[in-house]
Amino acid sequence: MKCLYKLLIVSVVVCGVCFGAVEPLLAQSAPVKIGFIDLQQVINASEEGRKAQEAIQQKADEYKAQADQIKAKIDMLTEDLKKQMDADALTPAARAEKQDEISKLELDYNRFVNDSREELGKAEQRALQQLLEDIGKLVVEYGQQNGYSVILEAGNILYGADNIEITADVIALYNSRKEQ
Repeated sequence: MKCLYKLLIVSVVVCGVCFGAVEPLLAQSAPVKIGFIDLQQVINASEEGRKAQEAIQQKADEYKAQADQIKAKIDMLTEDLKKQMDADALTPAARAEKQDEISKLELDYNRFVNDSREELGKAEQRALQQLLEDIGKLVVEYGQQNGYSVILEAGNILYGADNIEITADVIALYNSRKEQ
């Protein structure tokens, strides 16, 4: 029991000495200024982000139109084959030829759809990477100019007071820089 009291007293003394030594260091350091930013909101609300999204959507619409044309041709050939088979108007060789043509078109369609998805994914990644690079540089510059110690991404924050959110400021700055 005596040993426990000695340990407690030594601990209190050590803590007191540590806090006594740390307090002057904390008093001398500059105040910490923290901000946070919602990157997804910057991407969605900025002019550059909207332009990138519109370009990707336009490309997606073009791919969809091309895929729809191929699909319509497949449907037309399939319906035509069905009618000719019902009317017994095809020889077995002609039927096999038409089925092969439809199969080839279906294969082309599936390849086109997969290639289109892959290309859109890559385009989206490139655009996102460029946006994040631009925004990252801007945030660093903004933080340095405004005396921030730390700027965090909102997705990793459980709580942040509204007065330290700088998303709107960064969007306005980003838009003004891209207009020049």
